[in-house]
Amino acid sequence: MLLLCACEGNDFVLAFNTENVPAQTYSLESSLNAILPMDSVNGTPEAMNTRLFVRATNSLLTAYDNGTAKFEMKIDSVDYKSDKRSVEEFRSMERYMSTEHFQFKMAKDGVVSDPVMEDSIMLGAEALDLIRLFLKIQPMLPGKAVSLGETWERSVEIPGNSGNTVVYKSFTLQDQYVHDGAQMAKIGMNIKYKESGDDSSDLRMESNGFIVGTGVILFDMTHGVISSANMELTGDLKVNDVVANNVIPDMHVIQKIKLKGEF
Repeated sequence: MLLLCACEGNDFVLAFNTENVPAQTYSLESSLNAILPMDSVNGTPEAMNTRLFVRATNSLLTAYDNGTAKFEMKIDSVDYKSDKRSVEEFRSMERYMSTEHFQFKMAKDGVVSDPVMEDSIMLGAEALDLIRLFLKIQPMLPGKAVSLGETWERSVEIPGNSGNTVVYKSFTLQDQYVHDGAQMAKIGMNIKYKESGDDSSDLRMESNGFIVGTGVILFDMTHGVISSANMELTGDLKVNDVVANNVIPDMHVIQKIKLKGEF
């Protein structure tokens, strides 16, 4: 068994297994609730709800001498629901997304580079959103020994339709314990970023200030993998529908993301 946790007293070295980790199955769930401003006719706000559930298999393809590795994530199944899309639309999206897979490189500290959607036949926005979901919840490890209660900060660029979005993340090692023979770390996570509009899209969204989020990650230090993670994001967006010539100046968005891994 590969032990990836070096413990000296109350100090812990956290690292992803980029050498010989077996294939891992992930369950990813995202729910998005968008609340529009008060309707002037009936005096009640309008809400839009979207839910995405994905099962995927993450496999190590190549381990490199510099400690990084190339992985491939294949989408096994998709369940998509939205109250603003027709049944035909989300069934079509489910079929397309279930054929997708993407490759990426990852270092031991969780830094992901070169994420590429292979042979994508689906709409670019949905393919990109799937990558963004994984990168939003992906933890960035400190790259050095940390003690309980210690905090570290990292930033990451996440690809978007109008360029990369810089996401600022801070983490705190909250607890450590043994579960089913594996040493676990409980890590608190806070993130913030600004959403910028895509000038090439007919529907442009940009954030009013920062979108902020908090979450908790359970990291399996023994095997060097994520056991589970959850996060809730909130923020306000300005939406510009170019075709309809309509601007929604203040749409409140709540997004919840959950990730669970198993061998």
